[in-house]
Amino acid sequence: MYTAELIKGKTYSVMGHVFLLNQEKEIVKKVFQYLDGNEFFACKEVKAPVDDAKTDDQPKEKPSEEEEEPKEVEEKSAREAKTYTETELKGMNKTEQEAIVIDLGGDPTQLKDKSERIAFILENQEHQEKAGE
Repeated sequence: MYTAELIKGKTYSVMGHVFLLNQEKEIVKKVFQYLDGNEFFACKEVKAPVDDAKTDDQPKEKPSEEEEEPKEVEEKSAREAKTYTETELKGMNKTEQEAIVIDLGGDPTQLKDKSERIAFILENQEHQEKAGE
């Protein structure tokens, strides 16, 4: 298991995760590798307690990675299942909007401003709702 905590700045969005200052968040190995060494983050690998001495011989990385991915998928699914209104989106900051754009499969760098991000989110969440029905 891996965790990251934003230690500088207010918010930071990366790979579908939105980090808030001083809030530790569980992440997968790929995100850990990306953020480890970034001066804005305190990253660490948390070792799971070993109940049985026999498990010490088994590789640790693969099982923990498999355990974590479903959690990320669940978090992402929960965000995708949320249908945002235009009013809610207007009340969000740029980082929050960009995280939703990423979750919907978009590239926030291709959207020029707040109105384009909001339009993208509203349009794409409608498409996902129709595809899910």
